[in-house]
Amino acid sequence: MSTPLRIIVTIIPAAALIYARRFLPLDIGALKIASVPAADVIAALLLILLIWFLIAPPICRFLQTLYFRLFTLRDIRKQIRRRQRSLLNWLLSRPAHWGITGTASEPQYANTCEGLLALRGAGFIDKKRESYRNAMQTLTEAVVPTGLASRTVNRPTVINTSMLLCLVAQEKKTPADVIDSFDFYDEMAANLWFLHTENGWGPLILRADKKECRFVSTWWALRALFQYGYLEREEDGAAFRQFLNAIYEKNRGGTFGYTPSDAPRLTVTAMYLLLYYELPRAIRKEIAEDYDPVAAADFICQRFVTEKCQVEVECIDGTFAGGSYIAHTPWKHIASAYAMQALSAARKNGDISRHDMDKVYRRTFEILTRDLRSPAANESCYIPADIEISRTGPYTFAAAHLILGLQALI
Repeated sequence: MSTPLRIIVTIIPAAALIYARRFLPLDIGALKIASVPAADVIAALLLILLIWFLIAPPICRFLQTLYFRLFTLRDIRKQIRRRQRSLLNWLLSRPAHWGITGTASEPQYANTCEGLLALRGAGFIDKKRESYRNAMQTLTEAVVPTGLASRTVNRPTVINTSMLLCLVAQEKKTPADVIDSFDFYDEMAANLWFLHTENGWGPLILRADKKECRFVSTWWALRALFQYGYLEREEDGAAFRQFLNAIYEKNRGGTFGYTPSDAPRLTVTAMYLLLYYELPRAIRKEIAEDYDPVAAADFICQRFVTEKCQVEVECIDGTFAGGSYIAHTPWKHIASAYAMQALSAARKNGDISRHDMDKVYRRTFEILTRDLRSPAANESCYIPADIEISRTGPYTFAAAHLILGLQALI
């Protein structure tokens, strides 16, 4: 709270009341305390203290909130649009569409997917159609019947395949004339759905054991299949709906960890809150019997705004999935971007207050001010405070995810 504003709010009404006291039909002598002339001074001091501690704080908060919404918020949104455009400029200036860092000469397919999702999500396909087509071609040339491989483990993974299917699902709705036939991807989606277990999906395109299933992989698969229309499919819709409910039943008061036994995580909690708002109202009503979106939004707001979390690292360490070994593989999640998207959706659905949403915009402005770097004119890369800086340059996936997060706040 601004101290000068509080002083002004205290002095003006106190002075007005003290001045008005002169015109009240009261016997001045009756206001004396034990015939001490200083009684009026003491009364004035008590009045000032009363206003300072009880009346000024809510008035100051109201005035600050009013000023924020009338003026500051408009400026923050302008800054968000400008910085989002500079992030896109930087991402599109990078080679290989896209490697893990800005100077990588070879594409990492997960980063390529993330860049394309950012390009689509920000509505820049028409302006950058050639870049989009080239990057999509990079993926279509690398895909195999079972899915899209990770260059880290050399096997098709659930996350890479799911991100690709999200892009294909969007291609079906608003084509960019990149894919000639969708039959190949329809079969890929059917195979992904076939491989789910009671606890979801593991890291690889294989039927995973219970201990290998993870909520992040499961979220990506669920979102891809939902966007691919599995909820409306006559043969799979009922089963898919039942499975969605079963996964949300595994939450703990609205929060999720990487696994059912893990501590609550900002990234995963935001992911499932975001998916919840994307689902039809009838299904949300079913899920809400075991899931508390308000508690989820409160947790996300606390971790993002108060604790200032921007990055979370998920480690898949020594995992056997269907007989294939995955060594220690860290996955850096841009938690800030998922928080922005989830909290924006929560606000639109009335599950967080406008006051809390103001805090989200203030926190976002801090990130844009402190954690974006400008390697060239009209370009920005995102280097969160809680991520290590690679020797080969800023991470492309950080910029891609932040573009999507900012899009939700525009």
